[in-house]
Amino acid sequence: MTQRPQKNALVLSGGGARGAYQVGVLKALAERVPPGTNPFRVVTGLSVGAINAAVLAEGADDFPGAVAKLERLWRSLRSHSVYDTRWSTLATRAAGWLGSLGFGWAGAKAPPSLLDAQPLAELLASHVDFDRVAAMADGAPLDALAITASSYESGKAVTFFAGSVPTDDWQRARRTGRRVRMQAEHILASAALPIVFPSVEVEGEWYGDGALRQVAPLSPAIHLGCDHLFLIGARDSRQDVLSHAAIEEGPTPYPTVGLIGGQLLDIVFNDNMDADIERCARINRTLEVMQPERRAQTPLRPVAIERINPSRDIRLITAEHASALPPTVKLLLTAIGAYKAPWVLPSYLTFEPGFIGALIDLGYRDGKRRASGLKAFLGVSEGRAMQRARSVAAADLVVDE
Repeated sequence: MTQRPQKNALVLSGGGARGAYQVGVLKALAERVPPGTNPFRVVTGLSVGAINAAVLAEGADDFPGAVAKLERLWRSLRSHSVYDTRWSTLATRAAGWLGSLGFGWAGAKAPPSLLDAQPLAELLASHVDFDRVAAMADGAPLDALAITASSYESGKAVTFFAGSVPTDDWQRARRTGRRVRMQAEHILASAALPIVFPSVEVEGEWYGDGALRQVAPLSPAIHLGCDHLFLIGARDSRQDVLSHAAIEEGPTPYPTVGLIGGQLLDIVFNDNMDADIERCARINRTLEVMQPERRAQTPLRPVAIERINPSRDIRLITAEHASALPPTVKLLLTAIGAYKAPWVLPSYLTFEPGFIGALIDLGYRDGKRRASGLKAFLGVSEGRAMQRARSVAAADLVVDE
């Protein structure tokens, strides 16, 4: 059987401000990649990962340069760069919510979201050239850019993809792929965190955060023909264990709205990825034990996965930097019981230099420790035989569409 060339994909998950960690990991990898090259033929993302993916796609002809631009962008952020933090805006929205509760019978309507994300729209418009994204995804440095959003009308995860890859639109249970010319509204739709940020209309349909309905985060890259997937996680592998410093003394209090909201975000951004990796690993092991003639009859194929997770609990890092949040945001988080340990919700909303810098630096250190292995996994270095042996031996081998 003829073995086709290796095809790499970068898979970027959601996570709000935690997306800064992705930048640090990519920075470490970019140091091992020659200028003017790109180790990834396909880049996929959802939520904040969609924003990072768009910047990388724009600079796909020079991966190290694109990562450097991404780092400059992240290190320049403040919370007001992403959402409106002014007293007047938040007070108006709070009054609107209260008014709708008391006078909904008279036609009073609630605001579309808790926060106004217009600054994010302006940021995207000023930093991403979507004409250049289309040119880069035309088959030279990049085969495809894929962004996932969740449709409130159909209840499906819709993966918008642009590029020259010869792939038809696809339909699966509660998820679909649709070829488009990528625009800012696709990215904003993918990052429209429910309730927190307003929904975004795309082609007459309203969308929210891509993580809501995407139960198979690996599938877009596999549909687009990739067999080596590099994933960057948004929480450490011991996410269910809190340090003693984060646990309050005394009886466990009743969970606040803020705590519940933070845990829900943790589920949609991380749990589906974990479950998809486990599911695909089982399929991959099944393929390994199948007879060659039976294996040739199935459309499934093995796909190697390499993943990096934060080596430190991001919630504890948040505790060190949450005081830098604007007073309006701290007041809002305090009101819903989120401005305290375990700091889950603030970890997604703290777009402040100290926190962002700490996550980039953490990602860079974690990436440096794995840089040589990642370079081999992606086929950037010599020794393809060693690379394949390492991929087959990895516990994260997965497959599925």
